[in-house]
Amino acid sequence: MHKKALITGIYGQDGSYMAEILKDKDYVVYGIVKKTLSSNSESIKAYLTSIGVVPIVFNVDLCNYNDLKNLLLELCPDEIYHLSAYHYSSESSLNNDYHEKLLFEHNVASTLNILSICSEYLKNTRIVTAGSCLMFDSSKTIKQNEKTPFSSSSLYGLAKITEANLVKYYRDKGLHASTAILYNHESSRRKDNFVTKKIIKNLVAVQNGEIEKFSLGNINITKDWGYARDYTYGMFLMCQSSSPKDYILASGTSRSIRNFIEIAAKILEIKNWEKHIEIDRKFLTRKFSTELKGDSSLASSELKWKSMLKLEKLIELMIKNELNENLE
Repeated sequence: MHKKALITGIYGQDGSYMAEILKDKDYVVYGIVKKTLSSNSESIKAYLTSIGVVPIVFNVDLCNYNDLKNLLLELCPDEIYHLSAYHYSSESSLNNDYHEKLLFEHNVASTLNILSICSEYLKNTRIVTAGSCLMFDSSKTIKQNEKTPFSSSSLYGLAKITEANLVKYYRDKGLHASTAILYNHESSRRKDNFVTKKIIKNLVAVQNGEIEKFSLGNINITKDWGYARDYTYGMFLMCQSSSPKDYILASGTSRSIRNFIEIAAKILEIKNWEKHIEIDRKFLTRKFSTELKGDSSLASSELKWKSMLKLEKLIELMIKNELNENLE
């Protein structure tokens, strides 16, 4: 019998990598998608199709309890990877109370519905939800681990904290449910307004003579970066574990956005890259009271997981994909 897995947000960055991993392991792969896909999701869908990954997808509102319940009872998945979430990037100019209210309501309600339905009807289904390093964005701890108290000054972070508490609540009721606390994980499948993709895309355009300058926010902030495929595999390992538990998935090192640009510019042989970048304060740049850097030693010891692709190699891969119009 083939295992069955359901992925929310299957045509997003993490969902698409999860679809590949599960297809390689001979799962029957289902996905939940929005009725209207973004251009980025359309590109990811086309790429997956080109490599033979064609999941069975459904248009269901995750916040509609009854519709979601009917689908889950029809599919009876062995595993659910809840990777869909409303969020905004660090380079987004969209930052208002109404947007954040919708973000909080959707993220919490969708997670609660999945957990509640499985607790009531599908007790053997294993669930992994995607958390975020922003659950620690107001932490006083220099390097965060699973024992670090959650502390956030953003509604996105507060939503993820609430979701993690819901996961723990239903885990205590007997569900195999876990939260993957994901630090920044990147790839060519990111939307163009995410800072890593924005840098690569625009520097390639600079090299090609298509543009002279582009705008960024604060390039001196640091991030703990890794490759999204590695982090997605970590969530798969969490779901296979005999005992459910929350894990931090992180590289354990932090680098500045400036350093990211320097590496990319060197690979592309762009000299004096500073003259091609304008700092624009309209872009949202969150101010953290601590450096967000994760300690993934628990995942290393118990899951045998680690962030494999180093930042320099990740940047090389993203540049190669941008030049070749690939989404590896």
